[in-house]
Amino acid sequence: MTNVTRTRRPGRQGTVGRVADDVTDSGAPGAGETETGADRPETSDPTAGLPWSHSPTKKDIACWALIMVISVYTILVVVLRPRLITWSPAAAAVITGGRSSVVATGAFARVDGDPWWFIAVVWVVAAVSLVKWSWVYWWAGHLWGQGILDLWGGQTERSQKRAARAVRVAQRIWPLAVVLTFLPLPFPMPIVFAAIGMAGISLGRFLVPVLASSLVLQAVYLALGWWIGQPVVDIVNLIARYLLWITLAILAGTIAVYVWRERQKKA
Repeated sequence: MTNVTRTRRPGRQGTVGRVADDVTDSGAPGAGETETGADRPETSDPTAGLPWSHSPTKKDIACWALIMVISVYTILVVVLRPRLITWSPAAAAVITGGRSSVVATGAFARVDGDPWWFIAVVWVVAAVSLVKWSWVYWWAGHLWGQGILDLWGGQTERSQKRAARAVRVAQRIWPLAVVLTFLPLPFPMPIVFAAIGMAGISLGRFLVPVLASSLVLQAVYLALGWWIGQPVVDIVNLIARYLLWITLAILAGTIAVYVWRERQKKA
């Protein structure tokens, strides 16, 4: 267990930090003093919308550029994943680390009789691929602390409370927080990993439970695909038949979600 003293940058009052403080100190969100929109002075700060409040350094620019690359990569993977899986589930698992790709790899390995060494290689590489951006999230928290948590905490009260809860767990029992990000729970990986970086945990210590959790998870999905077998292969073949329409539907859904989120921010 790691005890952490939370620090804030001068001139920035963190939204996620305020929600976390309110919940921790009073047992209910909103009990502490918060700054209302009417109380905030209007500003033309050129760093508004960015996680830093100073003149950016080379490290700031490099880390921010990597975050932008991750955003573009994520969109491309969402759109291209069906094509990758139908082309080669193993290649999709290695490139994206996606769970559906790993399940499909296990199923095809059983049906096609792939050798054990091939399955083992795909398992290890897919586990690494799943967490290939984890060090960037850790670095963002290490560089910017509360600034990046506020930026990733979301605009709605619900998302801010969820982010604050994830930060509290990461600050108290960070290895447990790492494990929880791999489960179907409201523990967003970027926020948890950034909070661990902010807490001063070294990159080496941080990566040990990250890689271990990823290896276990990918092994479970490989075994699941192997156990199901032919039905998964049939589903992949069905996807291949309607690949164009599925890709267009995913692209339209991605655009719709983006537009909706932008409108929510302006509301």
